[in-house]
Order: sequence, then structure tokens, then C-alpha cells
Amino acid sequence: MTTRILLIDDDQVDRTAVRRALAKSGLAHDLTEAPDGTTGLRLAQGQAYDCVLLDYRLPDVDTFELLASLLSPTGGNQAVLMLTGEDDPDVAFRLMRAGALDYLSKGEATPSSLARAIRYAKARREFLAELSTARSEAEAKSQELDTLNQQKSLLFSIIAHDLRNPFQALLGLSDILGKAVAERDQATIERRAKGIQEAAAQAYGLMEGLFAWASLQMDTMAVTLGDIDLEDVAAEVVRGAAENASEKGLGLTAECAGLHVRGHRDMLAAVLRNLVSNAVKFTLPGGTIAVAARPHGDGVEISVSDTGVGMPADRVADLFRLDRRATTNGTAGERGSGLGLLLCRDLVERQGSILTVESVPGRGTTFCFILPGPAEAKEPLPTHLGSEPPHPRLEPSPRPRDLAGANEPCS
Repeated sequence: MTTRILLIDDDQVDRTAVRRALAKSGLAHDLTEAPDGTTGLRLAQGQAYDCVLLDYRLPDVDTFELLASLLSPTGGNQAVLMLTGEDDPDVAFRLMRAGALDYLSKGEATPSSLARAIRYAKARREFLAELSTARSEAEAKSQELDTLNQQKSLLFSIIAHDLRNPFQALLGLSDILGKAVAERDQATIERRAKGIQEAAAQAYGLMEGLFAWASLQMDTMAVTLGDIDLEDVAAEVVRGAAENASEKGLGLTAECAGLHVRGHRDMLAAVLRNLVSNAVKFTLPGGTIAVAARPHGDGVEISVSDTGVGMPADRVADLFRLDRRATTNGTAGERGSGLGLLLCRDLVERQGSILTVESVPGRGTTFCFILPGPAEAKEPLPTHLGSEPPHPRLEPSPRPRDLAGANEPCS
């Protein structure tokens, strides 16, 4: 295998001597010569060499500065051997400490010693490259372990705190209910029974979201995508949320007529269901919620927007951070686990897209993602579908995995 060598030396006679020594060494090589430090650095920045032979004294640069540049990432992380006409142990020591692999006197650089030093430099460079790769892989594994630890801590936090609260309410309410039954207090019985039902529903919803999110993290199967009638899915989601929206006096609409996308139907329905539920939770009576879609390039942009309380910029920035999971009560005191939006993000990513959000305090929130159009479009996409939602356009980034679906409302 040919060894690529860069020789940086301002002395033509010395360069000729090195060239001849290499020719006699039997080392298969490709030699590039630079007559000054500036040219040598430019060549090193443009190509990785197996070894750089660097003259100790160059008129146009400081030797130690040039050595540092050659050893840096911008200089190519080169393996450098120093060549000098001097015999100064102190200089040799300083150059080795600065990163040079060896220090050879030009007068004693025989073909065999030069070839041996170059082979060592090449082997050292290959070792450092392998070490860098191994370090990068170890760092990636460490980040994965950190994520797993965060997930474990989150699960324990939910089980220890969030899940305990509704069960404490169930115990307290059932005790009061028992006393009310004994006293035949019909009003109290009805009120406490309703409280028990609400606490049980909260606990069940929390466990459903917890199990769905946990299974999503553990599931590594590929997603099977298919063509989806977006209007049909949106109508299904709106019907399911209509009662809750009506109870809060909210307007709920869907504008997806005639559009088809390519994705996973259960995942798409779960995302829209969660986002609509979240919008209902954080919108005041009299507000509106809209599920909308419009053509976007070769795909379809899907959004869920509301006229709710909105969020400040710092809250939006932390919205999908596992280590900063936070829960906020809705406008009517609704409670959640904080898992819903994390679940939506993962479900959207598994369909090859990115969930984005734009929110203004007091003016509402818009969640958006883009799915590709159907594999075989049955009809041309409409050119106008309502007003353009206010949020940046992002291209999808694929991440294939799978999940049967989830129902946990966002918080």
C-alpha cells in the first residue's frame, strides 16, 4: 500500500536528499514537496497524508505554530516527523512535547531509519483514527444510556407522584361516599360518585398514556405506511372530541376535504386525537379549534390550531424535552401527565416527519407536521384549503419504527 508523504523544507538540496533516501528505502510512497511552510500547510489542509516531514527552521513561519496547525483538525490532524540539521536535545524534547512523533537529524537520516520512522508515524495515525472512532461510538452509547436513565427516572416519577394522586382521591372519595350512603345523603352520594368517576378516568388515561409511551420507546419494528384519507381520519377525531369541546363552549372544525397522505393511520389518528384534546384543554370558552391541511410541495401540511392561552417562548423551547417534563392544568382545571406531546412527537417522527409548534401567549397555539402525498394520487390536490397557518415550514426527516396507536391526551 502506497504511503502518502508531504515534505515541507525550504532547502532544495535537503529535499533532494530526502527524495533519494526514500527511493533507496524500498518504501512504496507518493511524495509531495512544499518549498515553504505556507504552501505546506495549504497542502495539508486539502489532503490527509500518512506522514508529514517538517523542517525545523522555515523562514516564513514559526515552527511550533506550524506544527500546532498541522496537528489540528483544520490542518488535517497530520502525523508529523521533524527534520533538522541541528543536534539539540532540548529542541527535540520541546518538539516532541508539542506533538511531533519523532525528531530526525538530516545527517543521520538513512534510508532505513527514515522508512522506519515513517512506518511508525503511519501506524500511529491509523491507531489515532481508530481511537477517535471508538471514542465517538462510546460517546454515542453514553448518550443512549443517559436517555434510557432519563426515561427510567421519568417512569418512576410518574408512578411515584402522578399515578398516586388519583388513587389517593379514589380512596378519600370512596370513604366519604360510604359515610354518605350510611346517612342516606343523596346529594353527597351523587357528588362523590362523580368525583370517583373522574379520578378513575384520570388514572386510566394516565396509565394508557404511560403504557403507550413506554411501548413506543421499546418498539423497534419498522412502520408500515399506506395511503390514508385525511378527511376521514380528521372527521373521526372531531367526532370523538365534540362532546368535550361542546361542554366548554368551543368551536371545533376540520378542513381536510379531498386530501390523502401516506402514513400510518393509527399513529396519525393518535397524534390528531392528542393534539385536539390538548387544544380543548387549554382553550377558554368561546374559543375555536381547527384541524386543517393544505398541499405543501409533494406532501401535505397538517395542523391543529387553537385560540387558547398559548405559551411563552421558553416553554415552547422545552416542550419536547424529556428532562424538563412539566404539567399544567387546563382552563377548567384539567390535569395530565405531560406525556402526550412526547408521544405525539415520537409518533410523527416514526412516520418520517417533524412536529413543530408556534405559540403566542393569549393568542393560541399551532402544531404542525408534513406527511408525503399518497403513493398513487387518485385525484389532483386542491390548490387552496383555507388560510395559511402561521408557522415555519420544515422538511420531514425519516425515522422508521412502529406502534399500533395510543390515546393519552396531551398535557
